[in-house]
Amino acid sequence: VVSVGALLALLLTYSEYLLLSNTSSITVSICGIIKEIVILGLAATLGGDKLSLVNLAGLVVCLSGISLHVYLKYKSNASANPVETQALLDSNSSDRAESSN
Repeated sequence: VVSVGALLALLLTYSEYLLLSNTSSITVSICGIIKEIVILGLAATLGGDKLSLVNLAGLVVCLSGISLHVYLKYKSNASANPVETQALLDSNSSDRAESSN
């Protein structure tokens, strides 16, 4: 049982390493937020865990802080590299336009 937990922890760490190697820290942060939401949802539905008001408030504060960090980091990157950011936004919008046709 302990070996399974250790293997899962190793695989999680390795997947985060691969994610960070191929993307940015913003992507890793967003994936971390999604992971926390999924874990809490599974714990509440499958495990029968109850979230108290204090737990929910802590979750909101934590997720707000992470989200604010991601937003500010994106905004600082956008202002530091406006040409690259605009090119990325333009390519994303053209990709969406092509996929809708």
